[in-house]
Amino acid sequence: MQQEAVIKVIYQIITLALLGFTGYISGKSKYLPEDAGVILSRIVIKLTAPLLIVTTMANYDFDSKTLRDGLTIYILGILFLLLAMLFGTLTSKGLRLQGAASNMYVMLSMFGNVIFLAYPLLSSIYGEKGIIYAVFFNLSNDTLLWTLGVYLVNRHHTMEWKSNLKHLINGNTIAFSIGVLFVLTNLRTVINHSGPLAKDIYNLLFNTFNPLGKTTIYLSMLFIGLILSEVKISSFADLMKRYPLMILSLFKLLLVPVVAFLMLNLAGGVIDPFVKAIVVLQLAMPCGTIVPALAAQYDSDYKFATEGVFISTLLGMVTLPVILNMILLFG
Repeated sequence: MQQEAVIKVIYQIITLALLGFTGYISGKSKYLPEDAGVILSRIVIKLTAPLLIVTTMANYDFDSKTLRDGLTIYILGILFLLLAMLFGTLTSKGLRLQGAASNMYVMLSMFGNVIFLAYPLLSSIYGEKGIIYAVFFNLSNDTLLWTLGVYLVNRHHTMEWKSNLKHLINGNTIAFSIGVLFVLTNLRTVINHSGPLAKDIYNLLFNTFNPLGKTTIYLSMLFIGLILSEVKISSFADLMKRYPLMILSLFKLLLVPVVAFLMLNLAGGVIDPFVKAIVVLQLAMPCGTIVPALAAQYDSDYKFATEGVFISTLLGMVTLPVILNMILLFG
């Protein structure tokens, strides 16, 4: 099972890399127009990501134990993501990053690929239960992403909270609020106990919009490839100029999950081993593909964000199997 899970991680990372490479070739060869990346980012932010949030949250049955464990995962997710934010802020100051680049550094330190890479991994190890529990971490990730994350991505324009507050009301925060309502009302269970007409309407809506929401991963990776095609790295010296992102990846992929693992182990039997595994593996994910799309949407440093996703995803091919073995051997 351990070897199968590791292979699954590598397979998913290679899949993401191939999608990004497709976008890269399309941009480098000028096969797609120059503004294709901007258009894709808007489609992701305004359409596919909100649909993904709503349909993912609406399609699960939540019993009392799942809700209790899920609440624990949600709280731990918030705490450790804020810890990652602290590490990112301190490291950014140490590297003397300024303005939008500093904000992107902090965002990349916090938000990982908690759906499109984590779901297949957790499913291969724990089955459907792994995906269900992963949703709760995704809730904590989205809580901060669509509030604090939107504030950070726009902070280089203004430091006033009131000026940024209007940006917190967007399609994704609305979708997240609707999803929370679905969870609280246990929508899936209600539908299962309803008449055939209600089930048919639900299935029609879900089967229409869930596949569209899932295109977020493909569009995001194409966007990343298009942006990378604009980056010119002509020498080893150019590559070394990206050393802040190497440091970021070290913190994001190794330091934060290892610290979380040790802290949760110190709690002894208070934290269920399964809950601990979900939290640590989610924290170990490479930088989230949604961050560059958000950066482009809010006119931030999306190239810096894109390079961060690219570098962390490549390094994740090595670090994720390490974290996975740590959990399986010492968890």
